[in-house]
Amino acid sequence: MSAAVAMRRDYDIDSIADLRLLVDEACAMLLGRAVPFGTLEVRLQVAEGGVLARCVVPVLDEVPLERSGLGWTLVSSLAEWVRDEVRPGPVFSELVIEFGMANRTGQE
Repeated sequence: MSAAVAMRRDYDIDSIADLRLLVDEACAMLLGRAVPFGTLEVRLQVAEGGVLARCVVPVLDEVPLERSGLGWTLVSSLAEWVRDEVRPGPVFSELVIEFGMANRTGQE
């Protein structure tokens, strides 16, 4: 899905791969903390100059996401900005990762 969005935004091949990797890594970090049988929600929003992503899972605790390891390093280095937080949810707290990636086509 993320690759299709990037292609429609005319991202180059490397940027398409980067966006796919960003979404995959964010989801992998969240799934490690998710409530069993919980739902992973991923929303991609096309914005002027890039794509915004929001990934959410329900969690049992309100412990912030650990900002270490390969997954966090990849997400924080490939995205223009990234933020994470634990928010109250309807039943369980929700662990959220949001990030933005600009269209890098034509940049050197």
